[in-house]
Amino acid sequence: MLTALLSGCGYVGNPLPPALDMPQRVTDLAVAEYGDKIRVQFTLAPMTTEGLALKSVRSVDLYVGPSTEPWDQSTWAASAKHVVIPATGPGAIDHQIPATDWIGKEVVVAVRATGPKGKASDWSNLRTLPVRPPLAAPANLKAENQPSAIVLSWRGNESHYRIFRAVGDAPQPEMLAESDQPEYRDTEIENGTQYRYYVQASEGELQQSETAGPAQITAEDKLAPATPAGLTAELGTNSVELSWERNTDPRFQGYNVYRSVDGGAFEKIASLIVSPSYTDRQAEAGRKYRYQVSAVGTNALESARSAIVEITVQ
Repeated sequence: MLTALLSGCGYVGNPLPPALDMPQRVTDLAVAEYGDKIRVQFTLAPMTTEGLALKSVRSVDLYVGPSTEPWDQSTWAASAKHVVIPATGPGAIDHQIPATDWIGKEVVVAVRATGPKGKASDWSNLRTLPVRPPLAAPANLKAENQPSAIVLSWRGNESHYRIFRAVGDAPQPEMLAESDQPEYRDTEIENGTQYRYYVQASEGELQQSETAGPAQITAEDKLAPATPAGLTAELGTNSVELSWERNTDPRFQGYNVYRSVDGGAFEKIASLIVSPSYTDRQAEAGRKYRYQVSAVGTNALESARSAIVEITVQ
């Protein structure tokens, strides 16, 4: 009878201990000097050490201080500066603190988080940072449309710069290039697209200035067509026949023709003709004529004028 009763009941195991809700150790701590501050970036994992969702944290603690010889983490932590980072849950964290107290020194940086039940995580990966006098941020950043490029310029005396760019409505800029001069020519552009540029001085990955910008600009076509080549002039019947090589630029709109009579100033005698030829029916016998041709683009920019051809009408 007892056996039958026992076989009809589910077995209840020992009760599980309460969850500790201890945050996982931070493993991606990165540090750099940013202007006159120390910048720390890291991620709080979304799970606890027990594999449960980490819904909140009681505190996130940053420690910065000189290294000890020999290295002893407890001794270092006891003398390091302690900063509480405002954070309430898992995710990416980006925080800055003044670097003034450590200029000229090498410091060790680490973080740890405390869960909702007061259990602290293990220390993060340690980072060492030599703190130097801050780099000066670039000044007077400008962006200018030039033929086939947007040209950036700024004032600065540092030896190396990093350029960042955001395209259109992108919320965050991305690294575009580096330069050892206070200027950069961006040729990877598309006409009609808006760009935002930022520049910072840098000395490797561990020391960066504050970022200058944005310099905002919409790319415009500032390139004129190629100058017409091969211009020739021949006498026709009561006329002068001009011809030249065809422009194959897809942005080409038309040609302008210029004429000088007996050494006088050049005057435009035809505008935006499409054919690479022109007949001057106003040429008069006994006079000397000089001709030039230019090309005009769809952006209304005009090329330089061609080489001069000269002819005397008999």
